[in-house]
Amino acid sequence: MINNIRNNWNLFRFIRLAIGLYLLIDGVRTGMWMLIAIGVAFTVMPLLNIGCCATGNCSVSPTNENRSNSEELTYEEVKSK
Repeated sequence: MINNIRNNWNLFRFIRLAIGLYLLIDGVRTGMWMLIAIGVAFTVMPLLNIGCCATGNCSVSPTNENRSNSEELTYEEVKSK
């Protein structure tokens, strides 16, 4: 887990951390508990490098390119005058 916090930092991960810290600090400053909870979530996600796509849940399944269409397409030539 410590290795996950230390490695693979990119610009987008820093931006997510900055947004989470901003929400957390603004929630503490204004006393809005819901904003504090959202700020904590948005701060923990880039620290641990987790999210909906971190576990591969957002990946697109590969298509089977060897499928054969049972329908045959026919084309009709259209000539202009």
